[in-house]
Amino acid sequence: MSLEPVRPDSAPSGVKGNIVFSTPELRRYFSQNRVRWDQFYESERKTIEKVWPGGVPNVLDIGCGCGGLGLALEERFGSVIYTGVEINTDAAIAAARLNPKARVLPGDFLSMGQSEIGDSFDMVVSLSCIDWNQTFAEMLCKAWSKVRPGGTFIASFRLTTDTGRDDINESYQYINYDGHLEGEIAPYVVLNAPDLMRRLLSLGCVGRVFGFGYFGAPGKTAVTPFSQLCFAVLALKKSSANECGEVELMLPEEIATPMLEVCARNRP
Repeated sequence: MSLEPVRPDSAPSGVKGNIVFSTPELRRYFSQNRVRWDQFYESERKTIEKVWPGGVPNVLDIGCGCGGLGLALEERFGSVIYTGVEINTDAAIAAARLNPKARVLPGDFLSMGQSEIGDSFDMVVSLSCIDWNQTFAEMLCKAWSKVRPGGTFIASFRLTTDTGRDDINESYQYINYDGHLEGEIAPYVVLNAPDLMRRLLSLGCVGRVFGFGYFGAPGKTAVTPFSQLCFAVLALKKSSANECGEVELMLPEEIATPMLEVCARNRP
């Protein structure tokens, strides 16, 4: 049975900020799931392994939930300097408890200043975060600004070759990990694949690009006009100005081809 969705709190009128999720579902789920490497999606594991810099990288995780990525990276690669940002207070508290070596910052990433976050990370990661908010463009630009030259930005996206959807009234997901269509909702942002590539290249100083993904059905708690989407994780290396790198997209052909055409037209 579907109940009237509970719309989360947005930023105050006139303030550009992220949705503040208050549901306890996030803490309940992420304190037990996505805390080990094998609990992450294949697309996430393949992409991170492909671009992992080695050594002891400084990693920023935007929308960190309960900080499980930090634990999983340490399990898979060894030492890591991990900073997580989480807007849900309960999840942020749980993250600090589960991963006491991590630096966990509770609050809205968009409202945090340089003195709080820092401005130079070897790897900036946003998995199932940017596409759960209505401030996609702002989140994308700020996340990219936190990547040091030579560092990498990794993010997950839902892709289509049709017209995308970024209106919570047209495409949303119940935050309910028992599979019920009830409770608080989040935007279920779906992006047109070539449009996304144009946006990414417009960030500037984009070097090597890698992507891995596959087709699948939307989650059963998603209310969206799409019956099939490409679930992709992309990695962008920040280069010096006008220095382009290889583009490797291990995505379904109908998704990869128009994205590669955008690259061919917009890169030297």
